[in-house]
Amino acid sequence: VQIHLNVNGFVLPVGQLGPEFLILRDPAEHPPAEGEIVMSIDGRERRWNVYLPEGISPHRTRTKLA
Repeated sequence: VQIHLNVNGFVLPVGQLGPEFLILRDPAEHPPAEGEIVMSIDGRERRWNVYLPEGISPHRTRTKLA
């Protein structure tokens, strides 16, 4: 399984995905924005749009999704 978050041209690897949050492997600083989660399982890819209402911060473990 491979999961990453696309946000404003950045591709960020996801370590864990929950129902309303994700945990990035290497979080960076990013303001609130729309993004896209891409999940690939055995070569089959699924994509869906998300909103990051609190943005991304290296000081928070979880990144909230809406």
